[in-house]
Amino acid sequence: MPPQRTVVFFHAHPDDEAIFTGGTISLLAGAGWRVTLVVATQGELGLPRAPGELVASRRVDETRRSAEILGVSRIEWLGYHDSGMLGDPANVSPGAFWSADTGEVARRVAAVLDEEDAAALVVYDQTGIYGHPDHVKVHQAGTLAGEMAGVSALYEATVDREYLHFVETHLVVEVGSDVGGLGLVASHIGMPTVLIDTTVDVRSRLEVKRAAMAAHQSQIPETASAMRLPTEAFAAVYGYEWFVRHGDRGPLEAL
Repeated sequence: MPPQRTVVFFHAHPDDEAIFTGGTISLLAGAGWRVTLVVATQGELGLPRAPGELVASRRVDETRRSAEILGVSRIEWLGYHDSGMLGDPANVSPGAFWSADTGEVARRVAAVLDEEDAAALVVYDQTGIYGHPDHVKVHQAGTLAGEMAGVSALYEATVDREYLHFVETHLVVEVGSDVGGLGLVASHIGMPTVLIDTTVDVRSRLEVKRAAMAAHQSQIPETASAMRLPTEAFAAVYGYEWFVRHGDRGPLEAL
């Protein structure tokens, strides 16, 4: 492996990098890869800690702390606005990421890929894991960006809903939809096992991942379900990260 080749992670909001890919980022950084994080929005529609708080400013700071914990070398903010969940008026507000021109977004991300001579790009699966418009836009624009830049390995971050059949308190469930009594296995969240190409065991980086998630304390406070899980249960739920791969086998298969 050439020294300091780069893997680019394209995420929609602050905290997504830690929840869905934190362990993988940490493993890559530990193996000598340069990791660049591209974030579409500053998560302006996240929960304020206090009335009148500038949510975006706080979430940017939290992302910087999370990135430091995980070993990210560069953060690139695209500056679009958080679009909210599907049907929210913010979907079509000025500057909303969901309403942005997909080609324009792709060109901006492709420029980062070219600058970094990226060996791989990580986006989300085609449903954005749980249907958030900004996640879907990351999939659409990120896939196009990978094609524009000629990146040989494109990974779509997802969750294995069959593996997580027992889960009712994963953070993706809390923000995604009511999955009912059958848990994730009966939902449209993530992907079934058969469609997942790459599973990364991140249990060796579990405390790092947990610390990166905790860095986003405005959205994942100590009282959140994830933070209240004992170590064994946290490992069962968050100790694996899942990807659908397009193109060549790449750096994630070597972890």
